[in-house]
Amino acid sequence: MSSWATLLVVLQVLAFVGIGTACIFPPDLEVGDVDAGPGSSPVILSAGPAPDFLFPGPLILDRQDPRTLSLTILDNDVDDVLHVRLYIDYGRPNPEPHYAECQAAPTGEATRVLACPVNVLCNPIADTDQGDHVLEAMASDREFIADSDPAAEGQDLFRALRDPSRAAFSFRSWVMRCNAPVEI
Repeated sequence: MSSWATLLVVLQVLAFVGIGTACIFPPDLEVGDVDAGPGSSPVILSAGPAPDFLFPGPLILDRQDPRTLSLTILDNDVDDVLHVRLYIDYGRPNPEPHYAECQAAPTGEATRVLACPVNVLCNPIADTDQGDHVLEAMASDREFIADSDPAAEGQDLFRALRDPSRAAFSFRSWVMRCNAPVEI
């Protein structure tokens, strides 16, 4: 066997077992203007202000609570608008629509803070109910659309996203309780 044939056989064996398959050109490790693509989900890193809104809760809210929930979200696609919807007890047999939403425009930074109102979160909960509920935030890099939109077909109720094949999203949950209304 010639030396070229021997070399070719050795290279094929090395490629097969994964030993000789290194890249000739190293990948670009700079964040720069690279689009992270549709696989880069926005991730909710933290919630505040502390200690009232930290994970996993419980968040204790008053009716018409004037405070704002601040969510720190990481999305490597710095050109995306970030959207968040807040749901109460979504996992029950009959899910209900979101009760609050917020968004953040691109800033050129991978980490952004979204300010979400909490003043309506206790509205679907009876005045006498001071039990535990699940507050769930859904963060997305695509705009939410109405369930009546044809593009919503096949998507979860009240969670449909524009361009679902490219949309990326994540969830974060807390335990939440609502105080009884204050009598005046």
